[in-house]
Amino acid sequence: MLGAHLQRVKIIVIFLRLYSKLSFMGKRVLLLSVFVLGCVLSGMAQSAQEDWTYDKQAVNERKGIPHRYTREDNVKYHKRIHRVIDVREKQNLPMHWPKNPFYNIIYEAATKPDNPNGTVVAYTSDSLENGGIYSPTEILGRGGYELITSVEDEFGDPVDTTIIVPFDQTELKKYRIMEDWIFDYNYSDFRATIIAIAPQFMQVAGEGVELGEASLFWVKMDDLRPIMVNQEIFNPYNDAARLSFDDWFEMRMFSSYIVKESNVWDDDIKYYEENEDNPFAALLKSEAIKNDLFIFEHDLWEY
Repeated sequence: MLGAHLQRVKIIVIFLRLYSKLSFMGKRVLLLSVFVLGCVLSGMAQSAQEDWTYDKQAVNERKGIPHRYTREDNVKYHKRIHRVIDVREKQNLPMHWPKNPFYNIIYEAATKPDNPNGTVVAYTSDSLENGGIYSPTEILGRGGYELITSVEDEFGDPVDTTIIVPFDQTELKKYRIMEDWIFDYNYSDFRATIIAIAPQFMQVAGEGVELGEASLFWVKMDDLRPIMVNQEIFNPYNDAARLSFDDWFEMRMFSSYIVKESNVWDDDIKYYEENEDNPFAALLKSEAIKNDLFIFEHDLWEY
């Protein structure tokens, strides 16, 4: 504390010496510059989404906490799981809080090289580095479709015209996450770590024919966390205790359902032979996998 106080005194002394050597106009310019800088810094301390009667700095000043190191020899059990988060579920509604929706955060991080909040690498599949990479231009071209319609020319004759319907990021309603469930022998705990996340979009052909859902792109969660840690998510219980999106995912405050576990075919549950054309059977299998994870952790201990 004393060192910080002495540092401030030194800064004030330097400022006064500089001020005494300036002309009248120079003094006015210096004072105006200090005032403007103070206003800018004060504004930066406020929440990016709202104006408050006090400086709300908690989320803006946070730093991401890295995950602990996991030694391979301490991993006694490992299962890779894919889940889908549907933001239309009541528990997930804060993800699309209109003042700071998650689709803006992840889409702009992948498509805007000059994004002030930071950028991420967009991968073509859940293989990540072992697969390909999308450029921002390629991402902007995905999701849209061409619509052929007839319009009248200057003579009143019908002419086929192609209209490009661009992708609307507000239509992102689902996110697929890839996570690892690991039992760490050293810490004696069984926990999940999210590896990557992918927005899901509806593939549309000409004339607006829907072809099913697909991943728009994949992003490493470790690349996205430094951005999410300073992005607020709505807290329905207390405005003074706003969470960041990093808190939301790390504390697993979302609702989701399992769509895939590691298997020899590398297929989703719905593509299993016994589950084809039977969504209810796929849902039961999803719940069975969830229960197996619970039973595994429960059976680790004696009560």
